[in-house]
Amino acid sequence: MERPVFQPVGTPVKELDTPALLLDLDVATSNIQRLHQFFGDTSARVRPHVGCHQCPRLAHLQMAAGGTVGGIAVTTVGEAEVFSDAGFNDILVTREVVSRPAIRRLCGLAQLTRITVAVDHPQNVADLSQAAAGAGVVLRVLVELDAGMGRCGVAPGPAALELARGVNSLAGLEFSGLMANEGPVPDQDWEKVAGENHRRLQLVVDTRELIEREGLAVATVSVGGTYNYDTAGRMSGVTEVQAGIYPLMDHRSSRVRPEFVPAAKILSEVISHPIESRAIVDAGHKATGPDAGLPVVEGIPGATASRFSAEHGILELENQAVKGLQPGDKVWMVPFDLALAVNQFDYFRAVRQGKLVGYWPIAARGRFD
Repeated sequence: MERPVFQPVGTPVKELDTPALLLDLDVATSNIQRLHQFFGDTSARVRPHVGCHQCPRLAHLQMAAGGTVGGIAVTTVGEAEVFSDAGFNDILVTREVVSRPAIRRLCGLAQLTRITVAVDHPQNVADLSQAAAGAGVVLRVLVELDAGMGRCGVAPGPAALELARGVNSLAGLEFSGLMANEGPVPDQDWEKVAGENHRRLQLVVDTRELIEREGLAVATVSVGGTYNYDTAGRMSGVTEVQAGIYPLMDHRSSRVRPEFVPAAKILSEVISHPIESRAIVDAGHKATGPDAGLPVVEGIPGATASRFSAEHGILELENQAVKGLQPGDKVWMVPFDLALAVNQFDYFRAVRQGKLVGYWPIAARGRFD
């Protein structure tokens, strides 16, 4: 676990200990306002998915911005417990909860807050029903569809209808609708894949219509993400969009949705410049989470992050960067996949106008259970 040396409020950013995960609150607030204003003019609403930043203080900023369903989405029961303790009373758990201990914990949460959970298997539905009825609670249930991502979910159409009927027939459960993650964040131009994304969303909407024709109400259709928030948010039949990365962004997502600006970055320090073409920084694999892609050096033309060991980051230098980075200089890096970087830290160093304003706990960090 990270054990920072707490520095006083007002400390200039470049005097902070490194490596550090910094959150620019001005940029994050602008990103939040931009997305939430869009949902002020649509029938759908945003359900912020907080599994990326895992920070209750940031989630409260999102909820205060308006345009939401009144609740959040998380990935695990452990995350739900953290956010319930932080005052959130409408939580969707987007990953199937299968183990008996986790189901018991989920039912315990349902004593305190409105809990919705995704399902895609009849046995899991039966286990949830038995536990919820025994605990005297009601779990809201969304049938998850595989609309093309190839991960969890039943097939759209008759298979989803059959599972919905099963949910509706059992005690302790309330069939509330459908959920789908219709695709991963594209690494290419969003306009080139928007048509395919719309086709996948249509499969979800068509399944809603099928279920409703059979007499079951579908109150919720929960889909999408930051990468397709506008497509999903305008689509008839969709009620909520699970946007997640938009407050903070990362390099991969910024290539797809450039209207949102990276607000979370890794501040590192040059610790060695052994040869002209190379500088070493103190942010390695543990700090940057480069598994899905290397972070991008910001504001230093000619400096490229090339490889990482546990505690060292290696920058290759050319042109003016060759003599521009010396030991003690600070380097900003934008993570390629922010979720992997955030999980390395216990705190965001929250900053405004270049100065520290506080330490914001990443309270759900490591809650994989």
